[in-house]
Amino acid sequence: MNELPDLQEEMRLADLYSFGILDSEDEEDFTQLVELAANITNCQMAAISFIDKERQWFKAIKNLGTKQTTRDVAFCRYTIQQDGIMLVPDAKKDPRFQDNPLVNGEPHIHFYAGAPIRSSSGHKLGSVCVLDSISNRNLNKFQLDALHTIANQVSRLMDLRRKNQSLINYTNKLIEAEKALHRLSIKEEEKERSFIAHQLHENFAQTLAATKLYIEFAQTEKDLSESFLIKSKENIEHIINEIRLLCNYIKPIDAYQADAKLLIHELVDQWSANNRVAVDFTMELEEQLAPASGLTLYRLLQTVLPLVKTYRAQQLELSIQQEMDIQLKFRYRPQTNSVVDPAKLLLLKKSISMAQAEGGQLLVNRTPDGMHRIDIRLPQITCPA
Repeated sequence: MNELPDLQEEMRLADLYSFGILDSEDEEDFTQLVELAANITNCQMAAISFIDKERQWFKAIKNLGTKQTTRDVAFCRYTIQQDGIMLVPDAKKDPRFQDNPLVNGEPHIHFYAGAPIRSSSGHKLGSVCVLDSISNRNLNKFQLDALHTIANQVSRLMDLRRKNQSLINYTNKLIEAEKALHRLSIKEEEKERSFIAHQLHENFAQTLAATKLYIEFAQTEKDLSESFLIKSKENIEHIINEIRLLCNYIKPIDAYQADAKLLIHELVDQWSANNRVAVDFTMELEEQLAPASGLTLYRLLQTVLPLVKTYRAQQLELSIQQEMDIQLKFRYRPQTNSVVDPAKLLLLKKSISMAQAEGGQLLVNRTPDGMHRIDIRLPQITCPA
């Protein structure tokens, strides 16, 4: 019988290698199937074999004493060339095997029956075989059907094994991606801290230094003292406003004392002015909004508004409404030449996580006319009496 054509054999080998089963450790599921095959057929030996390019490798064996043989002496290399079960009643009388060292020496194979293991792609990768040193054994229909069923079960086990490995690989990739995002998040946080430190130094320190000079001039230049004191007062008011905005950016510590709606309006107005984005902003919230809800809204705006900026949008429709739940709706048109910073993924992930942590959800969509939509729903938090 001729060997498989070269191209077909290459495809068969590629299919076999995709399972990653060759040279794998013993597995109880396969061992039990070998035991079952031997018990049902009353044969001394049994094996689950796979035919590699130049060898026959056994995934599970009973009474064979070896994990592999060369391909040229393998009975199973003939099994994978046919569809049904291959029977060799007396190997010493079969021209294919009468000079085989496995027949004339250990383990003295005189009887062989093998059912091909067929992959879901249709390739025959190996066989479930039973062997005996007694020739002219007879297998009834039940035993032959059982051998075929066991071969099918091996194929299912291999598919399950590959799917599990794919799931493990996918999970590992997700873990690595999560680690990469975490590392990027740390870098972004460091950049943010550096920005804050720069703001503190450049804005506050220099303004305070100028104020100190104005006060000194006011002390020495009596005629101009009033003018210098006015400038000093303006500088101090500027510093107070900057510190308040910076504190709100880092943590709105007065969110539980101040009006949440006022803080949100200030945040949106400041962001609009700083980023030169026209914002059509509407907010319909209850008068007694729970402080926790107000703080959550504030935090979400801090993370979602920069998303809009990454797309270089020039206009933004923003609405916050309170009905059965609290709804935030962002509508904007991205610029076609916008370059999205990788940090956008971190902001989006952070926004989604924040919404989910509060029992809500965040959805991102694109309308047929190219508008971007970000919809956030949050459950209401009851304001304590």
